[in-house]
Amino acid sequence: MESRALISELDRLVAETCSLWDAGWVTFNWRNYTYDHVQRVRSLTLTLCAREGGDPLVCDLASLLHDITKPYDGEYLVDAEGKRVVGDDGLWRNDPRPPARCNEVTELYDALGLAGELHNVSGAIVARHLLRRRGVDDAICERVARTIRDHLKTPQDAPVESRCLSDADTIDANIGLPAFVRNIYIHLHYRDQRLAPGDVPTETLLREAPLDYLRPYVCENLPRWSEGKRRDFVPRLMTAAGIRIAEERLNVLTATWARLADELEAFDVTSRRGATAAVLHFMRHRDDPSIAAETRSLLDAWVSGDGVLPEARCFVERLQREIAGLS
Repeated sequence: MESRALISELDRLVAETCSLWDAGWVTFNWRNYTYDHVQRVRSLTLTLCAREGGDPLVCDLASLLHDITKPYDGEYLVDAEGKRVVGDDGLWRNDPRPPARCNEVTELYDALGLAGELHNVSGAIVARHLLRRRGVDDAICERVARTIRDHLKTPQDAPVESRCLSDADTIDANIGLPAFVRNIYIHLHYRDQRLAPGDVPTETLLREAPLDYLRPYVCENLPRWSEGKRRDFVPRLMTAAGIRIAEERLNVLTATWARLADELEAFDVTSRRGATAAVLHFMRHRDDPSIAAETRSLLDAWVSGDGVLPEARCFVERLQREIAGLS
């Protein structure tokens, strides 16, 4: 099968597979997150691949399929003390989560007896079979499978394609404006989970007293969050290009926190026309959201409107660049 047709067919299969589970939150993700994440990781992996001299076909196929079995990873397993269970490889273990519907991927998963395997292992095996069925050369199949298997815990001597996918996966989930939007959804979700009797419901708070939520979130939580990502994740990156992109994105985040903090002092205007308005849009659209779709909505229907501040356009356009895998 010609490469473009192969990628297109597999992309449809990935989208279909992500939809086989019903909507809802599992660990730090919701249903629509996974397909969005795959597309961003694919774009960023190809950017890193071009800069690091990897094989673009291997990177394209591996990044597209790297989370093909991720929806099977359910809630984290915990021990008697409430601590997450860690396997011999140092990775958290998950409770298996079956789909509500079936397709080629789930049939393969069951036939190969992959229940209980983390998605990097099960995904590598499923990807190998999917590619072989479509006539892909065995050598490419094996390289793609290795790249997927490596992406959660990448050896120092791993091939460049493994290092590109690992860095792209790490950066997308943790560093940059797409990761910030993900943090918005996670932070609100866990507020919902921790509500005590008498607490103001989240939707009411965002509608009636948004500054009560935004001030500590913008001025305290977000700077701690991004500095933690700088400390914990940049040292793990394995490519020079990945480190450069991560540092650039972190600098953008620091500037974004300062801009949002300033905007809170003119909230009547910025809540309608500033970057704060875009942040509030994400906060108020969180029913199984698609980060890509909500960003497109802002670009298509809002940023070009009358009165929208340049800072708001800059924020949304930069977010779209990062979604597209650009630095």
